[in-house]
Amino acid sequence: MSVPTDVRAGDVYDASPDFVYAVSLLAALEGATGQDGHAMVLPFLGMARAELTDFGQRRPARYVPVHVGDLQTGLADLEERLTTLLANSQVLQHSLRLDSARRLLRRGVAAVA
Repeated sequence: MSVPTDVRAGDVYDASPDFVYAVSLLAALEGATGQDGHAMVLPFLGMARAELTDFGQRRPARYVPVHVGDLQTGLADLEERLTTLLANSQVLQHSLRLDSARRLLRRGVAAVA
């Protein structure tokens, strides 16, 4: 028997600045076409974003503008931010998603290298 859940529209939005910046940086990296290695890392970025946002169940409250000058530097910055988010995570589900997103990101970095 299924148990009804109380889903409120505001529950999926996460306004924490670190999460918002990480998702915004990820979106900027996805949009950084023309950078060397972008095509190789793009599928991994998409999978990492899906994990980070819990397949749409956790969304940023808004996006912030992020400039990506160099793909490699942006990828390293994203990994650092995911590591910090993981270290500070108090919710097991978020921790698992962050760890998975970070592993996918590392696979993408390895594919470019």
